[in-house]
Amino acid sequence: MIIYNDELCYVVSLGKTHFYLKEFSDLEFGINLAERIIDINNLKLKNSKFYKSKRSKSIVSFSENTSLDYDSGESLHFVKAKTIDQNLWGNTASFGHSVQLSMDIPIQQLPVLIERIESKLSEDPIANFPKAEPIKDQSEIDRLDILIAEGIRDHDSNVGNDEFDLSGVDFIFTSNAVFVFKLKGTNIESENFMELFMEDLREFLELNNIDIVDKLNRIQVKFIRDEGRNLTKSLKSILQYVTDDRETLIDGKWYKFNQSYVNLLNEKVDKIHFNHFPNFDYPTRIIEDTFNDDRVSDGYLNLHTSMVTIARRYTVENMDLYKDETLFFVKKGGPKELNYAIDQATNIIKLLKNNESKIQNNGIDLNVTTINIWGLIERVTNINKVSDFRSLIFIMKMNELYKETSDAGLSLSFNINYINRP
Repeated sequence: MIIYNDELCYVVSLGKTHFYLKEFSDLEFGINLAERIIDINNLKLKNSKFYKSKRSKSIVSFSENTSLDYDSGESLHFVKAKTIDQNLWGNTASFGHSVQLSMDIPIQQLPVLIERIESKLSEDPIANFPKAEPIKDQSEIDRLDILIAEGIRDHDSNVGNDEFDLSGVDFIFTSNAVFVFKLKGTNIESENFMELFMEDLREFLELNNIDIVDKLNRIQVKFIRDEGRNLTKSLKSILQYVTDDRETLIDGKWYKFNQSYVNLLNEKVDKIHFNHFPNFDYPTRIIEDTFNDDRVSDGYLNLHTSMVTIARRYTVENMDLYKDETLFFVKKGGPKELNYAIDQATNIIKLLKNNESKIQNNGIDLNVTTINIWGLIERVTNINKVSDFRSLIFIMKMNELYKETSDAGLSLSFNINYINRP
């Protein structure tokens, strides 16, 4: 059923037809209405996506009288809750791309309900959900298409490596299938792949002289499955991408995280213990090895010059300093370089969790209770807390590291020192 006038159009769907209507609808409608009519103290169900996290999605159901709460890095995409007024909106309602109201009203009253909805949407929200909002400016969409295409083509370090991570581009479709890259409108196809890797995509582009910047929206991926029907998706629809300007690619469309999403992240990472030791600042430029060597006289054990063993089996070289049960990962540079230190720390934590809580240096056990990221930066203004870096990718990765350390029963701290500051 379609109800419309010169300014708006509402479609009342039956059964599951709302899934087919999603492509043509205002994707913000459901969540925007939820922010205005849900009872925030009576949540029933929520479905969220997470970015730069080992969790990509979560569906959580709640008992009676549960207040709405969020985790850092969470973007809300669906919510079911009681409404603020049962007489106006029904007892409970579900909100996503569409809205489902539990109301028994005659068809003739639907226009009145729609007028009520439109009036409510013009009011200020009673809740501000962390979410990703669609980007509608075509020039911005074109700019972001070029950005992600160049990142894939040029092996940009923010795009990721062969294994992918959410520091840039990542394949998100992981069902059991054989994968084939193809160029829409042609017979050009790749060989079959058992897994999706970025290097395989680049090889397909190079072998067929395909300019990804020009042809991004024509590149597709076929999914050939043993059971169920095969399907073809656009390359963009199976990629994730995040920029420092809060833009992200979701299901092939560009979105921008709202300020509530960023505020939650900042709030979480600013709980990380932050240190600055002025006596360790340097008036000139130095390299990391010099900094690490100089810390030995301050009572630090320099692990960067020796081989370190974890669980008596895993030999690693990417740790830097140790003191007072704290393992330090030192990196010179800005957020982009610090991301590598975060990755190193994350890998070590996983080894510690899966095996033993101690590491060995030259046969001596080193107990670890704290992980520390130690940044050496050139900067005129001071950094007083982690969120001062103003890099969304860095803050998202620090947030995930915070979760990893907590899950492992460890603490996390952050040190900063300035170099080349007379």
